[in-house]
Amino acid sequence: MDKETKQQFFLTGLLAAAAVILFLAVFVFVGFLQSEKIMQAAEQVQEYRRHYGLVTDSFEDVFWKSVYEEARVYGEKSGVYLEWIGKDLAVDYGKTELLQLAIDTAVDGILLEGDDSEQIRRLIEQAENQGIPVVTVFSDSYESKRSSFVGLSSYHLGREYGRQIIRVATRDMKEILILMDTRLQGSGQSIVFNGIKETLENEGNHLTLEVKTLAVSEDTAFSGEETIRQFLSRSVQGQVRPPDMIICLSEKNTMRTYQAIVDYNLVGQVGLLGYYVTDDILDGIERKVIQATIAVDTQKMGIKGIEALEEYLDTGHVNEYITIDVDVVTINNIEEYIQNGEEAEE
Repeated sequence: MDKETKQQFFLTGLLAAAAVILFLAVFVFVGFLQSEKIMQAAEQVQEYRRHYGLVTDSFEDVFWKSVYEEARVYGEKSGVYLEWIGKDLAVDYGKTELLQLAIDTAVDGILLEGDDSEQIRRLIEQAENQGIPVVTVFSDSYESKRSSFVGLSSYHLGREYGRQIIRVATRDMKEILILMDTRLQGSGQSIVFNGIKETLENEGNHLTLEVKTLAVSEDTAFSGEETIRQFLSRSVQGQVRPPDMIICLSEKNTMRTYQAIVDYNLVGQVGLLGYYVTDDILDGIERKVIQATIAVDTQKMGIKGIEALEEYLDTGHVNEYITIDVDVVTINNIEEYIQNGEEAEE
């Protein structure tokens, strides 16, 4: 091998060695950066002392989104992690399956949108037997072994609706229709109904009003909306007499009825008393389609739910009923309500 060939081999080897060294340097540097990121991420991970689960019928309701967020933020301050069970799953599970999942996951406590089904009562008992306290929120599971209930006084809610009916009713009005959720038949809704009737009898005896109910099913995604629209459609066609006022006990039914009244040109003929406050519901009040709505403090409801679980786990005791006060928003106080809300956010 001549001298020139040897030099070429030497240079080639030198370049190859340099490339290997450079590759190793880059590899080590990248690995160092990755380890730094992992260490930083590990430092940022918060250690939680308790893991709670929220179980609801729907992930889409504005009401429950607000309750969850308020409860989650409050819980984090004291080392509590609140998981909305099933929210990020690809499969659409029912509430009983989600409650079973929360129990199988062995969470430390459960916030539950209660109802009167026997399945839910059995699962609540199973959870409590396994040392997992269950606090029902917004709607109760009567005769169950839940540790506490955080929500509205059903009778007080009925009284508020009754007073609002009296406020806007005229002597010409004949019929009030209450939309009842079929999932909650026989629970707090009957107490709301009685509260309305007693208030009308005691404070509105100058009126002649018949109070009726309409069962609204949630068996499918659109069954509730179809029920409301079919009823109002029959009213427009003259098949049934349209009610003078409709009372909704949920945010969903408030929005469904509001939209249906507008779509069927029943504004001014059918009044509406709603539940909860959203921008659309406030818009309905300003347009005088909705005469009043019940404003629920979701911040307080979420916080009280976490506090109830904490108190029970810390002491073994908690109040059986924790009631949340409500406000009524009407055209007369809507500006004040909006202003107070904006000031609270600042």
